[in-house]
Parts: sequence; C-alpha cells; structure tokens
Amino acid sequence: MLDSERYLFDLTGYLVLRSVLTSAELDALRSEVRRAGIEDALRVTKYLHAGFPGDYYDKGEWTGEDGYRYSSDSFILDWGPATRSLVAHPRLLDYLSALVGPDFRLDHAYGVFSRGPTRSHPLHNGGTPFDATQMYLCRDGRMHNSMVVVQFALTETGPGDGGFCCIPGSHKASFPLPADVPPLENLDGEWGFHIRHVPMAPGDVLIFTEAVTHGALGWRGKGNRMALLYKYCQGALQWEERSPFVSGDHSWTTVQRRVMTGPYAGGRLPVVAPEES
Repeated sequence: MLDSERYLFDLTGYLVLRSVLTSAELDALRSEVRRAGIEDALRVTKYLHAGFPGDYYDKGEWTGEDGYRYSSDSFILDWGPATRSLVAHPRLLDYLSALVGPDFRLDHAYGVFSRGPTRSHPLHNGGTPFDATQMYLCRDGRMHNSMVVVQFALTETGPGDGGFCCIPGSHKASFPLPADVPPLENLDGEWGFHIRHVPMAPGDVLIFTEAVTHGALGWRGKGNRMALLYKYCQGALQWEERSPFVSGDHSWTTVQRRVMTGPYAGGRLPVVAPEES
C-alpha cells in the first residue's frame, strides 16, 4: 500500500483502485450474474440486494416499488468460479492486510443491482457511537479496521448516476450523525457539499471502512448498476451468523481457504505466509 493511499484512506475512510479487473474478468463475472437471473429479477424489482440467506430478512424486505429488496435465491459465491476468484484477488491482498491485518477473513459477500429510477439507501454508521465490530483507529503507524468493504464495479457509475456515497472523514467523527440530516433525495446545499458521490468505471474497486458514514444515492444511470461487495473482518471477528454465505462444495486455493476460515485468534496463520509472498 503506497504512502499516498494510506494517507488518503486515513483522511477519508475510502480508496478507489482503478482498473483492477480485466475485461476478461468482467465478462466472466457478468455472465455469472446473468446466469443467476439478476437481469430478469431487475425487470420486477428495481433495487436488489442479492445473496442473503432466506431467513435473514423475513423472505425479502420490501421498501416500495422504487426501493430495495433482499433476494435469497442464491449466494454469489455459488454463482461460479469468477465470483469465487474475487475472494482473494491478488491485487487486493496487500491492501486488506494493511487495513484489517494479515490474518483477515471474508465474512460475507453479496451483490447490489439497480434499474433506475430508485430511492436512496439511507446514510448509516460513523465513528460515533463507538462499535467495536465496525470501528476504525490508527495506532503505532498502523490502521486498524474491524471490517472493510471491497466493492467491485461491473458497470459504469458516472457523476450524477447515483450509487455509493459517504461523508469523508466520518469514520473518525467524535459525534453521531445529526438527526436533522436531510434524506439523500433532498440534500440541501450544505449537506450536499459534504456528502460525496464516488464515480467508478467497470473494473474499478472501492475499498471503504464500515466505520465511515455511507449510503447510496438513488440510481439514475442509463444502464443497470451492478456491483459485488465482499466484506472482510479481523481474523477473530464474525459479523454474520451464517458467515461466509456459501453452500457449495467448491475448490479453493490455499490462500482462498485461509480467507474463508472461520473466526479464531490463537495461532491463526496470515493469509499470505512470508515464505509464500
């Protein structure tokens, strides 16, 4: 991780890495998304969070025709080798080690898909109130995150299209998000200045800490929004009860198996051992 990247992540709570995925990787991922039936589902539901267990959200939370819904049809790690290849993508291992620790683990993964126009996904999280499972701090020259999110962009997200937004620096906020912040659909000039939308090109990767206040602006893009989110925890931490959201008997590399290992601390191996790097 470059010094400039470390500085920017500590300053803002997020980082964008450009052109991480190749055109071949993108084609394979989009093919698995199509085979999973996501494009058909978007004809019925405009805003879909896909890949959660069926009993998590009472068989799918519904927030209105232009709102979002949780889909439990399948887990994205069961969709095919392309989605499984993202579990320990070589371009990201050093970043995850620097941000979470060398013994990081995948807690869960899911997809966010939109066909506009949709409503926003509300702002949530922040440095205060403190939550040890979603915190950020920096000590002894190292950053520590309980959980970071890696978001892979499969489609274009241009300025004004909507999608991920955050309040940069809020992962270190000493006060909670004020109750009078307007909804993302109705941002006034002051809050509109402080809430930042993050444009992304297909193949770009966004890494952000769960501690930063974030949400999603309503989707207004011409095409569909397609993003895959992989959430990584410290090795001794587990967020989701059924982590890591996978059911098939798949083949994993040694590094992937370590990333998929359940939570524990004592004697846990780093994801990439020194002799393997």
